[in-house]
Amino acid sequence: MPRQAREKGEFSTYHIIQRGNDRKEIFLSDHDKTRFVETLIKMKNKYNFIIYAYCLMDNHVHLLINDNGNDISKLMKSINVSYVLYFNRKYKRCGHFFQNRFISELITDDKHLIEVSKYIHNNPVKAGIVQRPKAYKWSSYGDYMGNVKSEFIDVSKVLDIFSNTRSKAIKEYQSYVNKIGNTVEIMDIKDPYENVKENTMFIDSIAHAKEILAYMLADRNLSMEECIVNKDIRNEMIRYLRKNSNLTLKEIGQVFGGISESRVSRILSR
Repeated sequence: MPRQAREKGEFSTYHIIQRGNDRKEIFLSDHDKTRFVETLIKMKNKYNFIIYAYCLMDNHVHLLINDNGNDISKLMKSINVSYVLYFNRKYKRCGHFFQNRFISELITDDKHLIEVSKYIHNNPVKAGIVQRPKAYKWSSYGDYMGNVKSEFIDVSKVLDIFSNTRSKAIKEYQSYVNKIGNTVEIMDIKDPYENVKENTMFIDSIAHAKEILAYMLADRNLSMEECIVNKDIRNEMIRYLRKNSNLTLKEIGQVFGGISESRVSRILSR
């Protein structure tokens, strides 16, 4: 089916769902979930977007984000690429990781906002993992209850809708979240773009290769210049490009400052 244009605004809030390819797990341990949260914080600090809520399930993620003037697709790409690089390196894997492109719905008003936050925090309950949202560790619900102070979650926007008095707002929000069902239609995990492929890790151009390498090197606190000088790292990156792209040997050489096609071939044959 043809790709539908993603609805955007100048400063917009989105409910975002990103799930694993073929519904496979994207978190195999608590450390993986910790790493994803760290990635969220890192990208939040870099781009200054706002996170109202999140929930990490084993095979998908829910986010409630205000883009603060950034392009939401670029924000999600930066988050996804950083996490996938970590995951692939840790588990020595390659290929599709996330299923298609992320799906999103634009938040239209305050009622919609609080309903989506309720839905996100109830996701583990809906899945039968816990009986109450407060029992689930990997969501922002603890921030709303005042039990956790992670500092990167903005609870004010949602809680202020309930009351200007924080203690009263927390109590009313807790009661609201514990009520069964939602009163507005909310995007669910079912992906409306089943046939749309958008693998953010497959590299199809020199520009894309340089972008992906920039993420990989930043993760190691290295510059491209340092990569080119350090032959072990350079050769590792060359092999990565060969495995995860359709670039020719000549094009791979161009990515690394004009290495000859024959040298790239020798590096790959070792």
